[in-house]
Amino acid sequence: MFTENNIVYGRVHHSGGEKRERDFGADVVRITALFLVLWVHYYLRNGFYYREVTDFGGFLTTSFRPVVMTCVPLFMMLTGYLKCGKSWNLKYYRSIVPVLLSYLIISAVHLPYRIFVQQESMTAGEWVLQFLHFELATYGWYVSMYIGLFLITPLLNLIWRSCVSRQAHLAVVFTFVLLTFVPATFNKTSCGNIVPNYFQSIYYVTYYMIGCFIRTYRPKPNRWILLALVVAFSVFLGWLNIVTRTEAGNYHTGFRTAYNGMPEGFLTTSMFLILYQFRCRRPAVRKLAAHISGVVFEVYLLSYLADVRIFPLFYKKYSMFLYIPVGIVMTMAVFILTYPIALAVNRFVRKIIPRTARERIGTAKPAFSKGD
Repeated sequence: MFTENNIVYGRVHHSGGEKRERDFGADVVRITALFLVLWVHYYLRNGFYYREVTDFGGFLTTSFRPVVMTCVPLFMMLTGYLKCGKSWNLKYYRSIVPVLLSYLIISAVHLPYRIFVQQESMTAGEWVLQFLHFELATYGWYVSMYIGLFLITPLLNLIWRSCVSRQAHLAVVFTFVLLTFVPATFNKTSCGNIVPNYFQSIYYVTYYMIGCFIRTYRPKPNRWILLALVVAFSVFLGWLNIVTRTEAGNYHTGFRTAYNGMPEGFLTTSMFLILYQFRCRRPAVRKLAAHISGVVFEVYLLSYLADVRIFPLFYKKYSMFLYIPVGIVMTMAVFILTYPIALAVNRFVRKIIPRTARERIGTAKPAFSKGD
């Protein structure tokens, strides 16, 4: 396996010679993570955190949330998986251009929507600051984080390549786990900060390093056993959060299930190991997966335009037992409505950057995009 323009390919032998083949498993990870992101926003905007979770439907919905929360960590891990071979050169740094262009165009799409539909009132200077703070496109925080990760990626890769054994690579991963996941998990107690926590905010580097480890050693544990562990652990976390719910019966995080907690670290790694092993030989399915994968970044940034309207529909007007089935319909609706705009933005950016320039620049689009 090797990387070309940040897309992972494998070698397929046939009578005509050797043919490069796109990594289908990476596309499966990316597409799954996108729909889980839409689910996170569904939980946020459909009143889940203000509803009673005392019945069986509430238990199922609460148990599903830890799986949903693997969305962004999956993207971060996929970035490490795809970029662990990158090094310092001018082509690498130029490859951030498509990301910035996409963010600029999508921010321009958000501006009239927020002014005329959302009826937000700001001065021109305040709108400029919104753009510079990566807040004009409402979900632009990931772009801000990704730019920083992009800049330090060659340095992280130097650290990774300097390790010459599996034990050394494990030491690197566990060091970042201790710096980020452990304090984020165990400091959320009545005892206060019991573990040094100064570096816990760089959890995205931890996921990046785990992705590097998976790319380097290609572990292939039994997917059914991993799936059983994911379900069992999610059910346990659901039960734990039910036990620690508020006095009003609302959801409460009884154990750290944020992006930087150990539970999400375990679930994300397990989910990634399940998904990246998927293979498919049907050209039509592979082509469809590659196509959807190619606009994931744009769909993510644009999804606010639809989810802010669709997800609040029927707010608290159906039972918790129906929360997941309704969520499936609503998240699919958001994807379908956002996809045409995302595709138009993607093609517009490709037209702005001529083919020869794209080959010279490469592409550094986040793991949201086929650019990785």
